[in-house]
Amino acid sequence: MRYSFATTIVSGWNYPHPIFSYIPTAAERRPLLAWAHSQGFAGIDVADTWLNWYAMPEPDLREFRDQVKAVGLVISGLNPYRCILARHSSAAQNFEKLKQSVATCRLLDCHMLNLALSVPFPADWSERERAERQYSLARDRDFSDDDYQRVAEQLATLADDAARDGIQLTIELHDDGMTDTSAGVLRLHRLINRPNVGVNPDLQNGYRVPYPTENWRAALLALAPVTNYWHVKSCSKVYHYDEDRSYSLRASLQDGDIDHRWALTQLARFGYDGWIVIESGGGDSLHTAASDRAYMADLVENWLPVVRN
Repeated sequence: MRYSFATTIVSGWNYPHPIFSYIPTAAERRPLLAWAHSQGFAGIDVADTWLNWYAMPEPDLREFRDQVKAVGLVISGLNPYRCILARHSSAAQNFEKLKQSVATCRLLDCHMLNLALSVPFPADWSERERAERQYSLARDRDFSDDDYQRVAEQLATLADDAARDGIQLTIELHDDGMTDTSAGVLRLHRLINRPNVGVNPDLQNGYRVPYPTENWRAALLALAPVTNYWHVKSCSKVYHYDEDRSYSLRASLQDGDIDHRWALTQLARFGYDGWIVIESGGGDSLHTAASDRAYMADLVENWLPVVRN
């Protein structure tokens, strides 16, 4: 397995530029890339919250690709953030973003496009808006059969286009949309029915919500057979009886509620040997990501051989 550093967690380094709207210069990118390589990462997972590739001309994209390669890294995947394709005013625009992202994958020699089919959020919002928001958003149960069918047809055409250059798509388990449960992810995956489409069991996305949701272990086992990419991060949840809701706080992979040793073991049993994308953040995100990469590497190198024997 190989480890990739998720740039979504360093979007704040672009401050005071708002997320989704800035292109870090080569000089601004250099220390992050060099650091990632020095810490044992083999790749970077590029999020549009950090790098606005939609606004980059082809020569600039090639310059970025070459800079990444020169450091000794590859671009493991592109992560266009929260591109819902149904029941939302941004749906048509989001599909255009996904089509442009496939073209960007070609220019960057990237072979994975992540699909986070969730409701977008504004670049700036209040703490109250953040706290209240999830209760009002559509979940998988709110989307109709026609919604799933239309989105699947769109993504099937995207997959066919991507396949011409060996690019895979991965449907991310993600709150705030039609793929917020393993059942929603698998339903869409079956409808798309393309060999270059898999799933990304980002377990924290399904677990962190304030309302009751599926067991993260059950979600992992359901998604493991068709997993082709894996974002990892964790959190700790506390249930407040008086409010009848849970609150989640970021945590390391080792300390959070999700047991990534168990999850890794199950994925390995299903034959997964792909990218492990470290999406841990909060505070000193680089320190957290480096520690979590080392933790996962220890499991791969010292735990999996014991399990396999």
